Formats: sequence, C-alpha cells, structure tokens
Amino acid sequence: MNSSDFSTFDTHLHGHIRWDYTEDKTRVHSLYELAKNKVWKTSEAPWEALVDKGLPPTRHEFEPLTGFAAYDALPPQQKIETSWYRHALEISEILHGEQGALLVSSQLVSCMPDVETKLFASSQVFDEARHVEFFSRYLLEVVGNVQPPSDAVADLIKIMVNDARWDYKFIACQILIESLALARLQEIRRATLVPVLAYAIDLISADEARHVKFGTEVLRRHLSTLSARELQARSDFVVEHVLRLGNAMNIYTRIAEKFNWSVRDLRYHLRQNRIQQPKPRYDLFRQLMLNMNSVGLLTTKTRQRLSRLDGSREFCD
Repeated sequence: MNSSDFSTFDTHLHGHIRWDYTEDKTRVHSLYELAKNKVWKTSEAPWEALVDKGLPPTRHEFEPLTGFAAYDALPPQQKIETSWYRHALEISEILHGEQGALLVSSQLVSCMPDVETKLFASSQVFDEARHVEFFSRYLLEVVGNVQPPSDAVADLIKIMVNDARWDYKFIACQILIESLALARLQEIRRATLVPVLAYAIDLISADEARHVKFGTEVLRRHLSTLSARELQARSDFVVEHVLRLGNAMNIYTRIAEKFNWSVRDLRYHLRQNRIQQPKPRYDLFRQLMLNMNSVGLLTTKTRQRLSRLDGSREFCD
C-alpha cells in the first residue's frame, strides 16, 4: 500500500457509558425504528443497467463546463472524457465525505450521552458504511477510478475524528456534512444520466434526511443549554469550514490545471453560470441555513456572514 493512499489519526474520545435504561423515549427512538425499517442493499441497485461511456454522465443542460470556450473547442469525444473526469472528481469528494461520516458516526456511538442516541448513531454507522460501499463500487466499476480528496475535505475529516468534544463532532457530521451532502446529491440526481446512480441517490438521500432529523433533534436540546459565547463558537466553527469547503465543493480548479486551462477564465465562466442559474447555490445555502436555524446555530452574526457569501469570491474556485 502506498503511503499516499491513506492518512493516520490518533484521537482521545470522551465517552459515556449509561447504566440506566429507563430513559423516556423521544423522537430519536422513532427515527431509530424508521432506520431499522429502511435498510437497503447496494447489491440490489441496478448495476446491470448498461452505461454508455460514449455518452456524458450528465444531461447537457446541467454540464457546467458548457459555454466555456476551451471546453467548447474540444472534439466531441474529448468533451465526453472531460465530463467523466469532472464526474469522477465530484463523486470522489462525496465518497470521501461519506467515509468521514462513517468514522465520526462510529465514534458517536461511544460519545453520545444517552442510550437512545447511541442506538440511532449505531444505525447511522450502518447507513454510512452502505454509502461508502455504493460510491466506491460505483467509481471503480462504472466511472473507472477514485480521485484523491481535496485538502479541505481531508482536513475536515481529520478535525472531526480528532476532536474529543462530542458536540463538535456531531455538528460537523450532522449539520455541516449532511446538509451540504443532501443539497449536492439532489443537484446530481437532477443531472445524472446514469440509472444506478439515480437509483442509489434516492435511497441515500432518504438516509441523509433521517440523519439530519436526528441531528436537529439532539442539538436543539443540547445547544439551548449553552451560553451565547459557547453557541457562537460552535456557529463560527460551521462557517469557517463552509468557507474551506467552498474549494472542495467546487472542483473546477483541479480540472483547469489538468487540462492546462486558464483558472481565472474558468472561474469567471462559473461565476456567470451561477448568476444565470442561481438555484443550485441557493439550494446549498438554504439547506444549511435551515438546519442551522433549526438548532439555534444561525446567530445574527452568522446569518450576516453567510448572507454575504452568496456573491462571495470565496466560493468561486
């Protein structure tokens, strides 16, 4: 195994062992029951559906490179190959994020303060394992390769697994990662021409929505006990990583560098694209802000910072 193929971490968890099993059942118990009833198998996805690599993975109207002069000048076959490379980058980022969620949710089984939340966290571990299984198989068997993670995604995962505080892990996993993943998956679902990917995204999105509900239910109670200063610190944590993930969610700098295109020109093209088609970006921020607001993390200061990001250059890589 090449050392560039893995990273290591050492972490000290502050866990809880509960000997009292008579806790009142909350909505988390209902979500746990739902999780048990909604288990699906990656082997049941329509892997046999043929994928024509002579066609792009994305519907033409959703291809963000369309209209960029250097891309438009490519021969038809090279355009298709470029689209598949872009697709490999974006799905690889999702795969790495899912592995991060798998690692953190497994830690949460130990970290969560009561039995009920430990039980749901255990169901999320199985969900995340299934997501990693699907996306890794999809990339290897359908797309043909797995691309390495961006620095921002790799750094966030390391921060999540190394942080000893359960609520910071929880916020990173259930609010930040899951909110962005839900919005991104829905965008890919609308665009994809690959049947097995469309099938799995519908099921994965249902899993992710359940995880977000779990997160908002637990965090709403926990964050209400914190001081304004403690709450703002956790809110700032989300915003700082949103800024860092801006580069990770937008993988076009890596595309420009691979094909020796002007990064500046491609950024300009993408900014114009967002002005003309603002919905994907709006959906991304809307999902995150709704979930932050639901748990009390959308403070006045944070709302102002996120609102300014709508036209920010920080998301224009």
